Amino acid sequence: MRDHPVTSFLRIGAFMANEFDELIGAVNKGTRLISLSGLTSIAAKAQVLMRLRAETGKRFAVVADTNYDIDLWADDLEFFAATDMGEEFRPLTLPSFDTDPYSGVSPHAETQERRALALWQIAKGESDILVMSGRSLIQRTASVDEIASLGCELVRDADSPPEDVVTRLIAGGYVREDPIFGPGQFSIRGGIIDIWSPTRRRPFELSFLAIRSIRYDLLTRTRSFLSNS
Repeated sequence: MRDHPVTSFLRIGAFMANEFDELIGAVNKGTRLISLSGLTSIAAKAQVLMRLRAETGKRFAVVADTNYDIDLWADDLEFFAATDMGEEFRPLTLPSFDTDPYSGVSPHAETQERRALALWQIAKGESDILVMSGRSLIQRTASVDEIASLGCELVRDADSPPEDVVTRLIAGGYVREDPIFGPGQFSIRGGIIDIWSPTRRRPFELSFLAIRSIRYDLLTRTRSFLSNS
């Protein structure tokens, strides 16, 4: 068995070493079609994928069946990155819209936010594993340049007009509520913008009250049930 850098962590048996070496070689050569058998669970596939990522240094896209499977993939990839590789890692996830585009019903705000964030991170070249559903793969998106222009990075003591932040929040799928009570929402209180990202358990606030300063704090002035949840 060849001594791979992460062999001791993955504990892949000697009977699989040759097959895995062949798989790594095929990926490095850019083989367009590679067929695998015997990996029946998402967890097993996620572990092999993390090993491939470590061995080849390449980027991968995973096409899952449903949005539910996307979350399973993400959790398993995060788990094996921590236990096998000893690193903090979270793949990008691109869920599909939960409504028909011709039904006249708006998609859920959280789904819109997750897609906007994922597409913006893809446009910036962040992460090296993308997990998406088959339905999200075929749904039309904006161009890379348009997507890259939707997001913004706020820097302390840098000039960032709050109106520009609000415009980008709306473009990214956020909904204005007062007060906010769920992910995918934001509110405006004078020079303060409260935002609840689906990636956070609690909202946070951006304060533009100080001159050329942005202050990040956990939001504590929302509905009382937040402090009890």
